[in-house]
Amino acid sequence: MNKDIYESLGDLSLKVFPQAGPIEHLRKLKEEADEAIEESSDIMEYVDCLLALYAAAYKAGFTYEDMAKSSNDKMEILKQRKWTIREDGIYQHIKD
Repeated sequence: MNKDIYESLGDLSLKVFPQAGPIEHLRKLKEEADEAIEESSDIMEYVDCLLALYAAAYKAGFTYEDMAKSSNDKMEILKQRKWTIREDGIYQHIKD
């Protein structure tokens, strides 16, 4: 996602969902994630998750630059971690 899309989505969220804050958008993300699990071959379900997440971040006051830098920072952390697979098939980092 680029800065223009992020800011356009944020503006749309303010206009269309004026009373929703970051928590409401995160709750919507949980719903959208369940839909993506059910329809995992539908790219629009993934996009719905992404848009709900970015609306939450925007309403929380995070800029596109904040999100981009923090994503890069987190990737560096993830690269350094050791991982294990749980019984349910989900990978989890090993806590030191």
